[in-house]
Amino acid sequence: MSLHLDKTTWKRVSLGDVAANVNVSVNDPEVVGIERIVAMEHLDPGELKITRWGSIDDNATFTRRVEPRQTLFGKRRAYQRKAAYAEFSAITSGDILVFQADEDKLLPEFLPFLVQSDGFYHHAVGTSAGSLSPRTNWRDLAKYEFDLPPLDEQKRLAALLWSVESHRSAVTAERAAISAARSAWLSEAVTRLLGQATVPFAKMWARAPESGWSAPPVDEHTGHYVLSLAALGPDGYRPGQFKNVLDSTELRSARLVHGDLLISRANTIDAVGRVGIFDEERDDVSFPDTMMRVHLVEDVRPEFVAAVLSSSHGRAHMRRTAAGSATSMVKINRRSLATMLFPLASMDQQEHLLEKVSSFDTALGSTEKTVAEIGALKSGLLTKIFEDAA
Repeated sequence: MSLHLDKTTWKRVSLGDVAANVNVSVNDPEVVGIERIVAMEHLDPGELKITRWGSIDDNATFTRRVEPRQTLFGKRRAYQRKAAYAEFSAITSGDILVFQADEDKLLPEFLPFLVQSDGFYHHAVGTSAGSLSPRTNWRDLAKYEFDLPPLDEQKRLAALLWSVESHRSAVTAERAAISAARSAWLSEAVTRLLGQATVPFAKMWARAPESGWSAPPVDEHTGHYVLSLAALGPDGYRPGQFKNVLDSTELRSARLVHGDLLISRANTIDAVGRVGIFDEERDDVSFPDTMMRVHLVEDVRPEFVAAVLSSSHGRAHMRRTAAGSATSMVKINRRSLATMLFPLASMDQQEHLLEKVSSFDTALGSTEKTVAEIGALKSGLLTKIFEDAA
């Protein structure tokens, strides 16, 4: 895409020359009509729009004020790329910096895209200090240099970038609606099947579930891999979520083959019990001891089992039987998994459910592809604007 950029008119500046880090405290937000708080967990990586927030009744420690048209940036773990554009007044935490553009030099609507650029990201990560929870600071971020267009050019580019951002947000919302419809339909379908006939889930096993092997990750390429916890997501198996490990007899005993059904044995309360089917054609990946591999009897489809376990019925069982602290890692075991009521469905019933689920998944895949394409377009635009030489 040609942007017709004439960078000979652009001026080299530092962020501190055209923006300030605003640190205005509000001790009693209700008095000034502020009802929302924005914490780090409310900022989604790569997402400028704030779609989630908390109530001021939930946290009395936040005091930093946020106003519309200001840009928020998470200074803790900057590698997460948490930045947002405020559209409402709020109170935020000390781990979030609040940038205010000098409107005589920099448009507030242009600033958030600068913060999302690769150059700013690398500067933020490079100036972060600390091992467990690295943080950067305004003093170092203010020194970040970039080429700033004139205001009329900023206005044109901001309008283009926001149109791309709005399109991406619309497709993301469409995907969320499809996902919600999928979940609702699946839960209703599984409930109907449960009303016909059930057996303990253990009756679906050809033998007892296996535990994997967790080897410590190494930096060098070894040709041997173990799945990370992220490999089992809310929508099933996620390819490519590996860690390099050293070869061993134990690791080889946990080698995966195409079609293996995996269940997360230890994770957070929201992720424990997640299920996925290993669908990659490779023989160099093993599963960790935080997962179980389940071998099924012949008259049940692995995809049907995955659908049941990911339904509201399956998720409720996992949360109810998980042991441990809800604020950290919790675990399920073979005994608790074995007792889950499982619908005794004919192959025709399984195929019917899977056909409908597949139609939802096709629609989800289409929106995910579109979101990825829009993301690539936006990334390319940011590179041309902020990174490419004139």
